[in-house]
Amino acid sequence: MATGEVAGPDLALLASAQRSRLLLALAAAQDRAGPAEPAARPPAGAPATRPAVAWAQLAAVQRACPEAVEAVLRDPAVAAWAFRLLRRPAHGASATPGDVPPWAGPALVGSLAAAAAVRARARCSLRVPARRGRLWLPSLGLTGAVARGEWPVVGVECGPGGTVVYGDGGSVRLPDDPAQPAEGWSPLPRIGAGGPGGVGGPGEAGRPGAPGEAGRPGDPEEAGSAGRDGSEGDGGLVLDHLSPYRDFRSPSDPADLPPPVLRAWDVRVGEALEQLRHGHPAAYRMVSGTVRSLVPVDTPSPLRPISVSVPDAYGVVMMSLPEDVSEVAATLIHEARHQLLTAVGDLAPLFVPVREGPERLYFAPWREDPRPLRGLLYGAHAFAGVAEFWRERRHPEGERAEFEFAFHRWQVRTALAALRGATGLTEAAGGVVAGLAEASGEWWTDKVVGAPARLAELCCRDLWATWRAAHLTVDDRAAEALARRWLAGRPPPAGLPGATAAPAPRPAVRGGARTWLSRLWLSGGRAFDRVREGLLAGADSPWRTAGATPADAALVAGDTGEALARFRRTEQGRAASPAGCPSAWIGLGLAGEGPPGALVERPELVLALHAALARGGATALPGPEELAQWLASGTTGETEGPAPAATPPPLPPTPPPLPPTPTPAPSPPSPQPSPRPPEQPASEAQHVDVAVGAQRPGRVQRGLVLGPQHLPE
Repeated sequence: MATGEVAGPDLALLASAQRSRLLLALAAAQDRAGPAEPAARPPAGAPATRPAVAWAQLAAVQRACPEAVEAVLRDPAVAAWAFRLLRRPAHGASATPGDVPPWAGPALVGSLAAAAAVRARARCSLRVPARRGRLWLPSLGLTGAVARGEWPVVGVECGPGGTVVYGDGGSVRLPDDPAQPAEGWSPLPRIGAGGPGGVGGPGEAGRPGAPGEAGRPGDPEEAGSAGRDGSEGDGGLVLDHLSPYRDFRSPSDPADLPPPVLRAWDVRVGEALEQLRHGHPAAYRMVSGTVRSLVPVDTPSPLRPISVSVPDAYGVVMMSLPEDVSEVAATLIHEARHQLLTAVGDLAPLFVPVREGPERLYFAPWREDPRPLRGLLYGAHAFAGVAEFWRERRHPEGERAEFEFAFHRWQVRTALAALRGATGLTEAAGGVVAGLAEASGEWWTDKVVGAPARLAELCCRDLWATWRAAHLTVDDRAAEALARRWLAGRPPPAGLPGATAAPAPRPAVRGGARTWLSRLWLSGGRAFDRVREGLLAGADSPWRTAGATPADAALVAGDTGEALARFRRTEQGRAASPAGCPSAWIGLGLAGEGPPGALVERPELVLALHAALARGGATALPGPEELAQWLASGTTGETEGPAPAATPPPLPPTPPPLPPTPTPAPSPPSPQPSPRPPEQPASEAQHVDVAVGAQRPGRVQRGLVLGPQHLPE
């Protein structure tokens, strides 16, 4: 699990555990409502079908056509709804503005029952809450508005003759094949299947109620990662732009996807899946066994794709569509590894709860903000998969892949250094860290040279320095002592002051632009030149590279002389500001000749000294390069106060020892794991057996089976 080298039975085990978790949530929601609860009634109009009645309908369909219910439960939006319902405040108020009203939340089980009945062509007559009059049928799609109001109740009648949804604003008849669009009916499209028909509908092979595909013939590993484990094998992925619960933040209206946009998703995701299938079989097995649906989201720039996994909705990835097929594949790997670790964490806890004080925060070398231990572990696990992917892409893709591999392996190594010394990890999490360290150890024997090596090192140091400038600070008294030595013409002390966590980040520090410019430069073509020309002209480029400057573009292109001149002009324009100009100052350090100095290794110290001189009323504030040279003139040695965080490990071929984590935000030490009570299992493996072992399935009230799926041998 740590390395992503998972077989079909491993994935089936995790999918079975997630299924059991969902069924427990559904059962808990019904228990909370009670068997004799009154009909769910909106402020006006007819009431919805009681949850207990809808639950009984769902159980009846399961007895007659279990694959129909399984298809509905595999929709990640069902889990998102169920766990959101369970987490409602006890007083019944909406958890967030725009959320489903308390009377309607439990009654949405009617949507599940109706969807299962449609798939099974079973008879049902239900009244279900519908957001803005559109009935959500999980795993199938969404109707048009048939009723007025925010959460009206609509009727649904289905049977062998078809399905009709009706309300006070009209009615919709679903097509005989719900995978096909019709007037008033939008099916969930399936993308990336690679078939001649292009974008498909929601059912496997377009058939409602059909069981999942079983993978390619003659491939036992793929057979284990499709069908029974909840994946769709070669059937592509669902593109969910319709479900009201597709966004974990709050219920959402359907998003309009014009045909060209839908086609772009289909082609690019399909090519990415084919790339993984043929070139990266282990990664493909993991992706096809964990990712079920994609939720499209917007991004401010095509150069900065966005992707998010939702712990409560196993199998869904919210993401923008990257311009590059390999970037799509890398995104799927990244989020699939999040899904993998989340599922593992549901069976074997990974973190010791922090019972007192705030959580400790760490430098995560993929974020601009400090992250808790959970974010550090999950990020290291995900980026390890991304680094391995780009490592394997170096031959077909050349310099771009070399850069990505070098950059991501540095991220993973830096994170693992902090994780190895962190308290708050359980034994299971320690196993994940050890597995990642072992798997990534051989990466550092691979040489990366030329432009990819130069740009990867530049981006690593930029990210490190930008984070330090934003989130670390130096005590005012220590900075003022340095200022007095400067004003007196004395050298700096042998031991420079240490850094502590800043109470609030400096808003002027913005990172990431140089990394994305580097990616654009390595991709070749005219795109980088057009962006650079736009920056010189003061116009926003079509790539919308927020925070980028002409100096950054010159630095990435290797024009260090021009970069230095532009960075100096920028900082001279801000020289009178006590806050300085952190981004330009770091740029000066990156563009300078020789080894990195204080502008890259200790930017927070240069900023603190500059601010202290300004507070002290210095008649002429020195520039950042002058301050950095002065700080470097002292004798290196032990620091005064807390030790500053070490610089990031340089790129291969000879990496130094792993660095310690930067000074975290002050907090009490995390408690050590307490001894396990005698009545609990003695091993994490037994925890798994208890949760999803092959014992005989039990039953919960009202007839829905609660137990494991049949696992492959």
